[in-house]
Amino acid sequence: MQTMTLDAEDNPEVSGGPVPACNDGEVLVKVRACVLSRRGNADGGAGSKSADAGSKSADAGVLGAISHSFTGVIESTGRLVDSSGRRVDSSGRRVNALSPGDRVVACHTEGGISEYRGVPAHHVIKLPQGVSYEEGAIAGLMPTILKGIERAEVKGRTVFVSGAGTTGLLGTQVAAISGASAVIVSDLHAKRLQRAADTGADTLINASTEDVQRRVLDRTGGQGVDVCLECAGNGTSFAQCAAVLRPCGKLVVLKADPHSVSIDIRDWSERSLQLIMGREQPIETPSLVDRGLKLVGIGAVRLRPLLTHVFPVHRAAEALELIEGHPDLAVEVALIWG
Repeated sequence: MQTMTLDAEDNPEVSGGPVPACNDGEVLVKVRACVLSRRGNADGGAGSKSADAGSKSADAGVLGAISHSFTGVIESTGRLVDSSGRRVDSSGRRVNALSPGDRVVACHTEGGISEYRGVPAHHVIKLPQGVSYEEGAIAGLMPTILKGIERAEVKGRTVFVSGAGTTGLLGTQVAAISGASAVIVSDLHAKRLQRAADTGADTLINASTEDVQRRVLDRTGGQGVDVCLECAGNGTSFAQCAAVLRPCGKLVVLKADPHSVSIDIRDWSERSLQLIMGREQPIETPSLVDRGLKLVGIGAVRLRPLLTHVFPVHRAAEALELIEGHPDLAVEVALIWG
């Protein structure tokens, strides 16, 4: 079995090893695809070029730290997992009906990128027919988006999306199918904005050349928007979202800033603004991934437009260079195993 990690200089390296054993409550998955994120964790902000530069984080050493999720085929199941789905794991959680040969998405995938992975059965969701392995790997991002937009109650409301990376493009689609009256999207890169248009955005704002706040106010008759989806994960974007909200508006964090951000409590209080964290709890993740995949299966959400590049795993270095050095070209970059 091959495992890929990062060396001391953050370069991918491959090492060999034995295929892991499958514990009682696990399934052993032969990995087919995973998707990578920027080590700097920035996703195309509303107005900060430095936030999208792709700086390296302290997570160097494990490629899995920059992988959202992975897909594959079940090789074997543990003693407490059977095809009936009646059994439970050691924590008492009911296990999905899973069998060898099933195509699956694995949630909560911390660790290195390996050819085989043992995964707790309750972290695994079946991949619908018609959804590719590469597309399915993107679905690991959907729980936070579904949860946050559900909490924001966007039906009939104007929505501003800050950042047209994966989170923003998924947020655009989910807001649209949830009944938003208008979806306004801002990003630094024209090619990403074009993808936003292709996935349902009504108004596009190029933050590198336009005044975002003025454009949003012009679009909303000077009132501001009802809901902001912060999808860039940086302080500049967060502040921009707060600035364009109308009184009683809601700011939904879908991509958390790894650094602290400040809030002007007096301003927020005077305008009665609400802060909503989209992040779901781990116990909710599998059911939300399943909900997301159902939306993909019926064509309500499209993942293919987000998948800009696919590399074989031995070209991981090239993939990482692309996503960190060319955010205008890359949205989702997948690695596939042969």
